[in-house]
Amino acid sequence: MTDAYWPTAEGRLSGGVDLDGREMIMLSSNDYLGLAGDERVLAGARRALDAHGTGLGLNPSIVLTRVHRELADELAGYLGCESVLLFNSCAAANCATLQTLADTPGSTIISDEYNHASIVDGCRLARGRTKVYRHDDLGSLEEQSADLTSADRTIVVTDGVFSMEGSVARLDELQPLAARLGADLVVDDSHGIGVIGATGRGSVEHHGTAAATLRTGTFAKALGAGLGGFLAGPAAVVDEVRSRGRFFIFTSPMPPASAGAAVAAIRLIRDDQSRLERLRANVARFRRGMQETGWELLDNPGPIVPVMLRDDERARRVAAVLRDRGIFTAAFSYPVVPRGTARIRVQISAAHTDHHLDAAIDAFAEAARLEPDHRS
Repeated sequence: MTDAYWPTAEGRLSGGVDLDGREMIMLSSNDYLGLAGDERVLAGARRALDAHGTGLGLNPSIVLTRVHRELADELAGYLGCESVLLFNSCAAANCATLQTLADTPGSTIISDEYNHASIVDGCRLARGRTKVYRHDDLGSLEEQSADLTSADRTIVVTDGVFSMEGSVARLDELQPLAARLGADLVVDDSHGIGVIGATGRGSVEHHGTAAATLRTGTFAKALGAGLGGFLAGPAAVVDEVRSRGRFFIFTSPMPPASAGAAVAAIRLIRDDQSRLERLRANVARFRRGMQETGWELLDNPGPIVPVMLRDDERARRVAAVLRDRGIFTAAFSYPVVPRGTARIRVQISAAHTDHHLDAAIDAFAEAARLEPDHRS
């Protein structure tokens, strides 16, 4: 992120937020379903806090609380997988999974070039070699697999939803390719769980791929729990990470309050699709208004809407205009995104009202008048 402005937030986020004493419309939050301030989610956090305090002060490999076990069971049922292992973040889940599965010099990780930084770090920590394939290019992936042998353990790893593009990995093609290579397929679905797929169960549901895929993710985005991550998938592989994953064994678990909040959130989105429906209506409204104004948008099915400026300085100027008009967004440029692809990443929430969205579109329209060559 290129912006030097680093404000202080007050109160709860609900589409808008108080930043340094000024009410702003928030377009840079991961709270896609608006659950971070939901009273039922907060009640789940309070119950866990009352029952277990801030935590047991023990490593998760030694003892877990009842609410952590409840969360693992709820998530396994929601995702339709055999087993779930909880972490204090998805970054820890990614590092533990990749380091454990590729723990010999003969193992190979094949990673999409646009994968999240925590996946890159997990690859660096693994003893095996890492190969990088061009983004969303399965031909490039096959090229990188050309020298594999049957004795190698191979892991193909990808984001389910790419955080800077909002695009969904082609798991319907990746999964059979990984199977043909004899590889484990690991999908970080942090930006997919809760919002992508027919019922919001993520990129695996979006493409109808089998539950045998290993998934990592977070409770801190659409699920509104503030903290925590997971590995979900076949029990044998999850147990392997449980027994040898350094980022699981030698650290603290997610706090009980976050686990309680996540349990409540999963039950809410499982039983009530209204927030997901509202989110999708909001995304459609925002995209429609932005396209009428002429901004170049990357096309994707979810709440991440990249507005492409291409030039670093233009992106910073537009972000400044938006902030002056009460819209908080962030400009991203190299090295966070490739050179020549500077953008403002808008993130839509179910908590946004029609007023929030229309005010944001109007602010972008004002920025367009100051940037006459903004059209694609």
